[in-house]
Amino acid sequence: MNGMLEMFRYKTWATLRLIEYCQDLEDEHLDATTPGTYGTIRETLHHIVDAEEGYLSILTRERFPSKTAAEAFVRSPDRLPKGPVPLAELAVRIRRMALRWEAMAQDADLPDRDVTTTDGWRLPAAVILAQTIQHAGDHRSHVMSILGARRLELPGPNDLDAWGYAEALDLMKELPAT
Repeated sequence: MNGMLEMFRYKTWATLRLIEYCQDLEDEHLDATTPGTYGTIRETLHHIVDAEEGYLSILTRERFPSKTAAEAFVRSPDRLPKGPVPLAELAVRIRRMALRWEAMAQDADLPDRDVTTTDGWRLPAAVILAQTIQHAGDHRSHVMSILGARRLELPGPNDLDAWGYAEALDLMKELPAT
């Protein structure tokens, strides 16, 4: 089993489950926030997807030769627009990125390749891969905090963690009693 591949599959699975869960919420909940979180639920889910599209761009585009070239970069017209986007559209975009993340997770040379950012930094792709996983998990926790602060039913206790992922995909097998 490829550990990086499973991490990206898990990230996609958990983010999709949370978006799908939130699709049933009323606007008053989607537009709520709580101190210590990124923003509203709607803004946070948008931010997760927008960031992932940005991380994919960093990993797949040509490197910038200079800060001037990085600053001149024009965002793809296909990238998530600013402002409110239906949660169903966020789910579509996460699903669309899933296969690309899985392909990258299987590229053994990718972590050591240099990539460049639009704000003028060069770094190993491994940092972007790690940031993608950490970022999504951090902001999923923000959404869960807002749901909890509003005393809304949360997805089950393990539904969004790696144990819930393993159970949902039947990756965990109970040992026999004897």
